Amino acid sequence: MGKVKVVSKNNQVSVKVKSTKGEQLNQNMAELLSRTEVEGFLPFYITSEGSGFYAEYGIAGYETAKEFFKNRVIDQHTFSVFMKSSVKALSGMSAYNMEYGNVLVSMDTVLVESTTGKALFMYYPADGYQNGMFFNMFLEDLLSMMRIPANTDVSFMVKLRELLKHPENMTWDLLDEYAESIDVPAVNRGVMPQTVYQQIPVSPVSVQPAPSMYATPVYSQPSVYSDPVQPSAQEQNNTYVNNNQPEKICPVCGMYSTSPDALFCIGCGSRLEAVVNTEEHNTDNKEKNIQVKICPSCGADNNSDSLFCSECGTRLNQEAEHVEADEDVKSEALPIMFIKNGRVVDPVTGTDEVMNIIIKDNIIEEVGHDISIDENNTDNITVIDAAGLVVAPGLMDTHVHFRDPGFTYKEDIITGAAAAARGGFTSVVCMANTKPAVDNIETLDYIQKKGETTGIHVMQTATVTKELKGTELVDMDALADAGAVGFTDDGIPIMDEHILTMAMKKAAELDLPISLHEEDPEFIIRPGVNQGKVAEQLGYGGASSTAEDVMVARDCVLALHTGASVCIQHISSGNSVELVRTAKKLGADVHAEATPHHFTLTEDAVLKYGTNARMNPPLRTEDDRAKIIEGIKDGTIDMIVTDHAPHSEEEKAKPLENAPSGITGLETSLALGIKSLVEPGHITLIKLMELMSKNPAEFYRMVPGSVTKGAPADLVIFGEKETWTVRKEDFASKASNSPFIGWELLGKVHYTICSGKIVYQA
Repeated sequence: MGKVKVVSKNNQVSVKVKSTKGEQLNQNMAELLSRTEVEGFLPFYITSEGSGFYAEYGIAGYETAKEFFKNRVIDQHTFSVFMKSSVKALSGMSAYNMEYGNVLVSMDTVLVESTTGKALFMYYPADGYQNGMFFNMFLEDLLSMMRIPANTDVSFMVKLRELLKHPENMTWDLLDEYAESIDVPAVNRGVMPQTVYQQIPVSPVSVQPAPSMYATPVYSQPSVYSDPVQPSAQEQNNTYVNNNQPEKICPVCGMYSTSPDALFCIGCGSRLEAVVNTEEHNTDNKEKNIQVKICPSCGADNNSDSLFCSECGTRLNQEAEHVEADEDVKSEALPIMFIKNGRVVDPVTGTDEVMNIIIKDNIIEEVGHDISIDENNTDNITVIDAAGLVVAPGLMDTHVHFRDPGFTYKEDIITGAAAAARGGFTSVVCMANTKPAVDNIETLDYIQKKGETTGIHVMQTATVTKELKGTELVDMDALADAGAVGFTDDGIPIMDEHILTMAMKKAAELDLPISLHEEDPEFIIRPGVNQGKVAEQLGYGGASSTAEDVMVARDCVLALHTGASVCIQHISSGNSVELVRTAKKLGADVHAEATPHHFTLTEDAVLKYGTNARMNPPLRTEDDRAKIIEGIKDGTIDMIVTDHAPHSEEEKAKPLENAPSGITGLETSLALGIKSLVEPGHITLIKLMELMSKNPAEFYRMVPGSVTKGAPADLVIFGEKETWTVRKEDFASKASNSPFIGWELLGKVHYTICSGKIVYQA
C-alpha cells in the first residue's frame, strides 16, 4: 500500500508520500500539511498492510498538545468551532480509518491566540486510539486545563462533562450536535472587561473502553480549513492587562502578559524578556535601612538571602550590601518580636528548656531565661506568649511536589508554600518531576523566582536525566551553578547503572546530594499497593518489596564505589532498612528518608481509605513499619519527609487501578511524628526535631536552623500535647487527598515564623 512520513523542522512540516503500488494515500492531506505552519507535533509514521491501516505512536505529541492548551484563553464560540472542525476531521477521514487509528485532529480554528497562522497537532494517546475514544480522552484533559475569559457562563463545559461520563452512548453525531448547541456569536475582544482569565476547576472524567459502535463510523470528505481569526495585540491587551502589576510585553506579537513572572507569551508562546524597572523596584529599599543584594546585571535590589535576581535571574553575590536611607527614616527602630515562656527544643544545641527569645528584623538577637523587653511599646513590638508551647527551629521538608509548572490544578508554589507554613515548615526542597521537568535553567529559574514570593524558603532540585528518561545526563554543572540544591529523578527509577554511576561521580565532584526513587518495574504488577494479603484480596497484583530491595542494594554499592552522598527516598521495606544500615557500616555516604504514612499506616489502610492510601512505594506490612521505626531509632533513617503529593479530588475518585499514587503530607507531618514516634516512646521530641529540621538541612549542605543568638529567625511554635482534628476544609493546600482526614492528632501548630515574619498563625 504505502507510507506517509511527516517530519518537523524549524516549525515547518515536510511530507513525503511513498506508494509501493501506485495508490494515492491521502494526498490532499499531505499537500495541506506541506504548506501549513505548525505550533508543534511529534513526527510519526502511518503504515498500511493488507486491507487496514495502523499507526505507530507515542505519548509525546499528545502531551505537547495539552501543554499548548494550558496557556490559551478559549471563549465559548471558539470552543464550539474547535469541536465542529475536530469532529468533522476525525469522523470524515476515510484514509485514516478510525477503526485502525486516526492520527490527525484539525486544530486550526481554535488557535486564536497564535500569531503563526494555521496549526495542526498530532495526538498520540499512550494506549492507542481505540476506535476514536482517544478524542474523549483528549477532551477530558482539555476541560481540565481550559482557561476562559472571566465572568463566562461555564454551563457549556458542564454539559460536555456530562456527555463524557457516558462513553457508551457517545457518537460523532452527538458531539456534532453538542458543538452546534453551544455555539454563540463571536466575542468582540476589544470591549471585554479588563480582567485576567480564570482557571476552570478540574473535573476529569473516567473513560471506559471504546464501545463497538466505533467500528463502523460514517465517513465524509475532510472539511475545508479556514484561517483562524487573529485579534490584534492591542485588542488582546485591552482584555488581559492587569493594570495593578508590571507587565511583560511580547517581543514577537506585542501582547502583554497577565503576570509579571510569566516566562512565555500567552498569545504566541514566545519567550518573554524580564521586565526591569530598577528605579521603581529599588524605591522602597532606599527608604529603609536594610540589607539588600544589588544585581550586577540590571541593578535591581533583592532580598539579602536571595540567590538570584528577581528581575533578570542573574546569580547574585554572596554578601548583602546596605542601602543608605534618608536620615529621618534611619532613626526608625526595626520591628521586634518577643517570644516569652516557650519551651525551646533545639537539636543543634541540645537545648530543651523554657526560655525567652528576642527577634529583631529577621535575626534572633537574644535567647535566655531572664531577658525581657518593654512590652508597652506596642507600636514596634509583637509579643507572643508561648507558655505551654514548644518553640523549635523551623521544620525542613526535603521531599515535596508543588506541581508547578505543569500541574497547577493540583497544587502550585504559592499554595504548596502555604500548606508548608501551616505545617510548621520554613524550608522545603521541591522535586524535579514537573512539566517541563527541571532539566533546564529556565524552569529552575521560574521556580526559584516564584518561590521567593512565598514567605518561606523554597529550594529546587534538578533532574538527573533529561526529560526523566534515564538515558542522558542533564548539564549538572550548569544546573548546580544556577542554584539546584541536588539531583533526583524522583518518581522514576534510574535503571541504567552506567548513567547512574556517572551521575553519582559528578554529584560527588559538585558536593551535592543525589536522591533516588527505588522501584524496579520488573517486580511490579500494579503500582501503589503492596504485593501481599490486601492486593490478593482485591485481585490487584501490587508492587513487591523486592522492587525496592534490589534497587537499594545496587545503589548502596554504587554509593560506596563513587563516594557520592546518596539518599534512599521514602523507604518502605524492612529489608531495605537493613541494607542501608549495612552500607553505612561499610562507610558509604548513604542516607534514608521515611514518611509519616510509612511509619504510621500499613497495607490494611487501602481497605479503609481506598485511593487515598495508594502511593509509590506502597504501604507495606506491620513488620515493615516496625523495622522503619527501628531504623529511625538507631539513625539508619536520618530524615523524615512528607513526599507531599497533591492530586485533585476527581483524580482520586477514580478506581484504584486508575487513580494516581500519593497523598498530601505537609499539614499533618509534625503531628503524625508526635503520634507515631514520640507518644509511644520510640524517640524524644528533640530527636524528632533533628529528623525534621537539622538532618535534612545538613544533607542538602545548608546550615541547620537553631534557636540561638545570631541565627535566622525561622521558628515553629506548637502545642506538643494539644489535640486538633484534621479537617479537609482547613487545608491550605489545593488538595485534600489524605487518609488522615478526621483523625484527632496531637501537636497543633500555632505559629510559623520565617525570616522574622509570621507566615502562619492558627
